[in-house]
Amino acid sequence: MSLGQWLIERDSYNHIKELSFFKQFKKWKFMRMWKKTIKYQNRMKAQNALEDKLFMLQDHFHEHLQKHRKLMIEMSNYRFVDICKKGSGETMTQERFAESQETQRTKVKQQIEDMSDSARSNVKQCIEMVLKELRDRILGEITLDEQRKKNNPT
Repeated sequence: MSLGQWLIERDSYNHIKELSFFKQFKKWKFMRMWKKTIKYQNRMKAQNALEDKLFMLQDHFHEHLQKHRKLMIEMSNYRFVDICKKGSGETMTQERFAESQETQRTKVKQQIEDMSDSARSNVKQCIEMVLKELRDRILGEITLDEQRKKNNPT
Protein backbone atom coordinates (compact mmCIF):
# COMPACT_ATOMS: atom_id res chain seq x y z
CA MET A 1 0.00 0.00 0.00
CA SER A 2 1.38 3.38 -0.91
CA LEU A 3 1.92 6.09 1.69
CA GLY A 4 -0.67 8.35 0.09
CA GLN A 5 -3.30 5.59 0.15
CA TRP A 6 -2.48 4.82 3.78
CA LEU A 7 -2.84 8.52 4.78
CA ILE A 8 -6.23 8.72 3.06
CA GLU A 9 -7.47 5.58 4.88
CA ARG A 10 -6.08 6.86 8.21
CA ASP A 11 -7.89 10.17 7.80
CA SER A 12 -11.10 8.33 6.86
CA TYR A 13 -10.73 6.10 9.90
CA ASN A 14 -10.16 9.07 12.24
CA HIS A 15 -13.14 10.88 10.74
CA ILE A 16 -15.42 7.81 11.15
CA LYS A 17 -14.29 7.10 14.70
CA GLU A 18 -15.37 10.63 15.71
CA LEU A 19 -19.00 9.84 14.84
CA SER A 20 -21.18 9.48 17.95
CA PHE A 21 -22.23 5.93 17.05
CA PHE A 22 -18.65 4.67 17.11
CA LYS A 23 -17.79 6.67 20.22
CA GLN A 24 -20.66 5.08 22.12
CA PHE A 25 -20.36 1.61 20.59
CA LYS A 26 -18.35 0.07 23.45
CA LYS A 27 -20.83 1.32 26.07
CA TRP A 28 -23.77 0.29 23.95
CA LYS A 29 -22.31 -3.19 23.28
CA PHE A 30 -21.51 -3.72 26.97
CA MET A 31 -25.01 -2.68 28.07
CA ARG A 32 -26.65 -4.80 25.41
CA MET A 33 -24.66 -7.89 26.39
CA TRP A 34 -25.34 -7.26 30.09
CA LYS A 35 -29.07 -6.89 29.40
CA LYS A 36 -29.08 -10.05 27.28
CA THR A 37 -27.28 -11.99 30.04
CA ILE A 38 -29.73 -10.81 32.71
CA LYS A 39 -32.73 -11.77 30.55
CA TYR A 40 -31.21 -15.20 29.89
CA GLN A 41 -30.58 -15.77 33.62
CA ASN A 42 -34.14 -14.73 34.51
CA ARG A 43 -35.56 -16.98 31.79
CA MET A 44 -33.50 -19.93 33.07
CA LYS A 45 -34.64 -19.29 36.67
CA ALA A 46 -38.27 -19.24 35.55
CA GLN A 47 -37.79 -22.37 33.45
CA ASN A 48 -36.17 -24.24 36.34
CA ALA A 49 -38.91 -23.15 38.73
CA LEU A 50 -41.57 -24.39 36.30
CA GLU A 51 -39.80 -27.69 35.76
CA ASP A 52 -39.58 -28.20 39.53
CA LYS A 53 -43.24 -27.39 40.10
CA LEU A 54 -44.91 -28.82 37.00
CA PHE A 55 -44.83 -32.59 37.21
CA MET A 56 -46.40 -32.82 33.76
CA LEU A 57 -43.12 -31.64 32.20
CA GLN A 58 -41.06 -34.34 33.87
CA ASP A 59 -40.57 -37.42 31.72
CA HIS A 60 -41.28 -40.05 34.35
CA PHE A 61 -44.56 -38.41 35.46
CA HIS A 62 -45.90 -37.21 32.10
CA GLU A 63 -47.39 -40.48 30.84
CA HIS A 64 -48.94 -41.47 34.16
CA LEU A 65 -50.43 -38.04 34.83
CA GLN A 66 -52.04 -37.98 31.41
CA LYS A 67 -53.48 -41.45 31.92
CA HIS A 68 -54.77 -40.49 35.38
CA ARG A 69 -56.39 -37.33 34.02
CA LYS A 70 -58.05 -39.34 31.25
CA LEU A 71 -59.42 -41.83 33.79
CA MET A 72 -60.78 -39.06 36.01
CA ILE A 73 -62.47 -37.27 33.10
CA GLU A 74 -64.00 -40.55 32.01
CA MET A 75 -65.22 -41.19 35.56
CA SER A 76 -66.77 -37.74 35.79
CA ASN A 77 -69.03 -38.64 32.86
CA TYR A 78 -70.72 -41.43 34.82
CA ARG A 79 -74.28 -40.61 35.92
CA PHE A 80 -76.03 -42.04 38.96
CA VAL A 81 -79.43 -40.89 37.77
CA ASP A 82 -80.72 -42.19 34.45
CA ILE A 83 -83.61 -40.25 32.96
CA CYS A 84 -84.73 -43.33 31.02
CA LYS A 85 -86.05 -41.67 27.91
CA LYS A 86 -88.02 -44.19 25.93
CA GLY A 87 -88.41 -43.78 22.21
CA SER A 88 -92.03 -44.96 22.26
CA GLY A 89 -93.21 -42.09 24.44
CA GLU A 90 -94.68 -44.32 27.16
CA THR A 91 -94.55 -43.25 30.79
CA MET A 92 -92.87 -45.48 33.38
CA THR A 93 -94.45 -46.42 36.63
CA GLN A 94 -92.77 -45.35 39.83
CA GLU A 95 -91.78 -48.92 40.62
CA ARG A 96 -90.25 -49.45 37.18
CA PHE A 97 -88.43 -46.10 37.43
CA ALA A 98 -87.07 -46.99 40.91
CA GLU A 99 -85.85 -50.37 39.62
CA SER A 100 -84.20 -48.69 36.65
CA GLN A 101 -82.44 -46.18 38.91
CA GLU A 102 -81.25 -48.92 41.27
CA THR A 103 -79.83 -50.82 38.29
CA GLN A 104 -78.13 -47.64 37.06
CA ARG A 105 -76.60 -46.91 40.49
CA THR A 106 -75.32 -50.48 40.77
CA LYS A 107 -73.80 -50.28 37.30
CA VAL A 108 -72.16 -46.91 37.99
CA LYS A 109 -70.87 -48.10 41.35
CA GLN A 110 -69.15 -51.05 39.63
CA GLN A 111 -67.74 -48.78 36.93
CA ILE A 112 -66.34 -46.40 39.55
CA GLU A 113 -64.76 -49.28 41.46
CA ASP A 114 -63.15 -50.57 38.26
CA MET A 115 -61.93 -47.09 37.34
CA SER A 116 -60.59 -46.60 40.87
CA ASP A 117 -58.61 -49.83 40.58
CA SER A 118 -57.20 -48.65 37.25
CA ALA A 119 -56.23 -45.29 38.74
CA ARG A 120 -54.56 -46.93 41.73
CA SER A 121 -52.68 -49.28 39.43
CA ASN A 122 -51.51 -46.33 37.34
CA VAL A 123 -50.26 -44.43 40.42
CA LYS A 124 -48.56 -47.57 41.71
CA GLN A 125 -46.74 -48.03 38.38
CA CYS A 126 -45.59 -44.41 38.49
CA ILE A 127 -44.28 -44.75 42.05
CA GLU A 128 -42.50 -48.01 41.19
CA MET A 129 -40.87 -46.40 38.16
CA VAL A 130 -39.65 -43.41 40.19
CA LEU A 131 -38.33 -45.65 42.97
CA LYS A 132 -36.54 -47.87 40.42
CA GLU A 133 -34.90 -44.81 38.91
CA LEU A 134 -33.87 -43.61 42.37
CA ARG A 135 -32.42 -47.03 43.24
CA ASP A 136 -30.47 -47.07 39.96
CA ARG A 137 -29.03 -43.62 40.71
CA ILE A 138 -28.03 -44.64 44.24
CA LEU A 139 -26.38 -47.83 42.98
CA GLY A 140 -24.63 -45.83 40.28
CA GLU A 141 -23.26 -43.41 42.86
CA ILE A 142 -22.10 -46.26 45.12
CA THR A 143 -20.34 -47.92 42.18
CA LEU A 144 -18.73 -44.63 41.19
CA ASP A 145 -17.51 -44.06 44.77
CA GLU A 146 -16.00 -47.56 44.86
CA GLN A 147 -14.22 -46.98 41.56
CA ARG A 148 -12.85 -43.68 42.84
CA LYS A 149 -11.55 -45.39 45.98
CA LYS A 150 -9.82 -48.07 43.86
CA ASN A 151 -8.26 -45.50 41.53
CA ASN A 152 -7.29 -43.08 44.29
CA PRO A 153 -6.92 -44.90 47.65
CA THR A 154 -5.90 -41.76 49.52
